[in-house]
Amino acid sequence: MAIVRWDPFGEALRMQRDMDRIFARLGTAERAGEGVAWMPKIDVKRTGDDVTVHAELPGINPDEVEIELTDNVLTIRGERKSKVEEEGEGWLVRESSYGSFERSLTIPEGVDPAAITAAYKDGILEVHVPKALEAARPKTTKIEVAKS
Repeated sequence: MAIVRWDPFGEALRMQRDMDRIFARLGTAERAGEGVAWMPKIDVKRTGDDVTVHAELPGINPDEVEIELTDNVLTIRGERKSKVEEEGEGWLVRESSYGSFERSLTIPEGVDPAAITAAYKDGILEVHVPKALEAARPKTTKIEVAKS
């Protein structure tokens, strides 16, 4: 039997994608006055030991997006607000989804929260977590045997 190294970060991302697929299939029924629930799509990229999260947030004011790290969970939350209809106009087709959203990713222990940066350009939020995978690497400490 081969020994396989466990990658908790990769496993958490796979589980997140699986849950996203399940909830996407379920959808939600539109209620009076409410839009269909939505989740922004995210891409997570590794560059060396750094991790970068790209979230699609078109039409959202970046000042109204919250990003926080709590107990090794990086959370992005905000709201896409529905456009108000003026008198005399109405939607013929409305496929856009509106409402609050929250996306969370587990990151390894040992990441410096002060080093995490975020930038917003052209509807894409980019959150950069430096040395995230370095913090996930197992650390080995040799113990000396005392000789009596």
